[in-house]
Amino acid sequence: MKIESLPDNSLILVEEIENGLHPVATVRMVEYLIEVAQRKNAQAIFTTHSNDALVPLPPTAIWAAVSGNVYQGKLDIAALRAISGQIEAQLAIFCEDSFAASWLKAVLRTQTDVAQEGIEIHEMFGDGSAVKININHNLDPSVKCPSVCYIDGDSLQSDSAEKRVIRLPGLSPEAFIFDKTLELASQLGGILAVRLLQPHITADSIIAKLKEIRLTNHDPHLLYSQVGFTLGLIPESTVREAFLATWAEAFPDEVSAILEPIKTILPRINT
Repeated sequence: MKIESLPDNSLILVEEIENGLHPVATVRMVEYLIEVAQRKNAQAIFTTHSNDALVPLPPTAIWAAVSGNVYQGKLDIAALRAISGQIEAQLAIFCEDSFAASWLKAVLRTQTDVAQEGIEIHEMFGDGSAVKININHNLDPSVKCPSVCYIDGDSLQSDSAEKRVIRLPGLSPEAFIFDKTLELASQLGGILAVRLLQPHITADSIIAKLKEIRLTNHDPHLLYSQVGFTLGLIPESTVREAFLATWAEAFPDEVSAILEPIKTILPRINT
């Protein structure tokens, strides 16, 4: 009621906007503030420790201040612990988005001698944020664990061995994994079909559908959701994990190449 009674061009300040609100209500509150800002030509600024409050916002509307450094762009609140050195992990990995994070997790799962629990992977919703945060993290003398950054093949950021910024193979991560897996469709069809929650005997028809989807796809980011829809409303995350696990098992040399730049700082299981 107070917000609605404000004159146009007002400045609205809210501290800890999620306090006392259900996560869904937090999202609705932020959506309401966006609507008010447009309707009343107002400016709304709020602080938060909730990822839910960031969901409706564009990356340019989000700022994080950590240890004297300011970052613009969408990020995961949990990643702030890594940025500020408040983690117990032995290695922090920053990457662009959820697909890159899932890719790196699939790669690491193939390494039986790596202490998975000693690694934290954070998706930063943008290559610029991932690179900047990684560089500042490694320059911070108070940080106890090293970090690395993996950028997509089509990123305009520069990879650097010195700054631990590593480029993933392929121009589009989604298309790279999809295409490489289909290259070995004759050998992997049955395994992939089962991982896609389909009967093993339907492998040939599943592969045919996958090839058709690839031929008609215009946005690689939508590949896995299109596959899920075609195969019976399978969650996109399930399809993505099926392809990543199959690729990681089929291409050990490519897995090794991705991990080669960080092999000396990977936490190992004590034997």
